[in-house]
Amino acid sequence: MIRGLYTSASGMLAEMARTDVISNNLANVNTFGFKKDGAVFRAFPEMDIHRFDESRATFIGVLGTGARLDQIYVDFTQGELQTTSNPLDLAIKDEVPGEKSFFEVQAPNGELFYTRDGSFTVDGEGFLVTKEGHYVMGESGPVNLGGGTKIVVNTEGEIYLDGRMVDRLRVIAFPQNAFFEKIGDNLFRVQGQPSESNAQIIQGALERSNVNAVSEMVNLISAFRSYEANQRMITAHDETLAKAVSEIARI
Repeated sequence: MIRGLYTSASGMLAEMARTDVISNNLANVNTFGFKKDGAVFRAFPEMDIHRFDESRATFIGVLGTGARLDQIYVDFTQGELQTTSNPLDLAIKDEVPGEKSFFEVQAPNGELFYTRDGSFTVDGEGFLVTKEGHYVMGESGPVNLGGGTKIVVNTEGEIYLDGRMVDRLRVIAFPQNAFFEKIGDNLFRVQGQPSESNAQIIQGALERSNVNAVSEMVNLISAFRSYEANQRMITAHDETLAKAVSEIARI
């Protein structure tokens, strides 16, 4: 009976974690370049249940002992491309199955991060930057567009300023087995072997989030119901324990 309390409690904790993941997905349904997360759970070891009598033990069945959050993974499915006609908006269109491509950006402290959000701007010094002010990297370093009026970026990532090529975007690909860590601001820290990407760069477009709001709402309702079911089981166990203690005390 006490074991049932722990099993139900582990289920509530697991559903709380799933709810957090789904809520974050829904909060970023309109965030360009956002990649949704998914939660994977692992069951605790099961136990065989037997009934013992004077002569032998009879197998009754298997008892589950709960579950826990095993990992949170990132779904890199390509999002829809939305045309904006802004020359500083860039989208990555993956061409190679299984390849995960990103824009390389540099934080003020010099650390390199990666993003799929191509809604860039130009700062006061003429550098191409993200909304948070991180430098967008080219093959020659931070991309500088100062002093030009007409900006053209071809599908290869080559940047032309008033008809003159000034740089080429650093678009990096990582293999499937690389480790991707979300660090906020739609940025990733990646551990893996980088390579040059074969993806196309689409100017005047942005990649929408790959979150399906309807699907995530269904998942959220399912998580709430599972949480409530475990909550009711704890209440039932608690009432049974209270009844057993009070009746045993009278006997």
